Amino acid sequence: MAIDSKMNRGPIGRVSGGGSSKKNQGWIWAGVLILLALLAGAWYVYGGGGSNASGPIASGQYQAIFVDNGQVYFGELDMDTGGFYTLTDVFYLQSGGVAIDQTSNLALVKLGNEAHGPTDKMMINPEHILFIEDMKDDSKVVQAINQYKSSN
Repeated sequence: MAIDSKMNRGPIGRVSGGGSSKKNQGWIWAGVLILLALLAGAWYVYGGGGSNASGPIASGQYQAIFVDNGQVYFGELDMDTGGFYTLTDVFYLQSGGVAIDQTSNLALVKLGNEAHGPTDKMMINPEHILFIEDMKDDSKVVQAINQYKSSN
């Protein structure tokens, strides 16, 4: 019994906690890992990888930009303008007017002909973009854009 009691004592003669420091280290490491996971999640959402992250956009090609008010804009997108995306050569769909095809009543309208006289450049807040699609050269919208450009 004397040997047993001396084995359980620490270097100053106190009884050791029986491994409680190892348990505390485990909780500390778990806390550090949780903190790192929270920081990585915050970075993903607010900094680098969330909805406003830059992705590969085909330059020299038209994109369709779907925004949260239901409108779709077509044009050439530049994502490197400090918080806002720049869309140039802008077109959008509107009911009536010159139809894209014979089956719909939607017309492709060039930005700049409205009453308030905007320039052909649109700055879009990325928080309002639902998604972006690269458009094929043979799409009806791109063909209508090319037809509009060749007639003007």
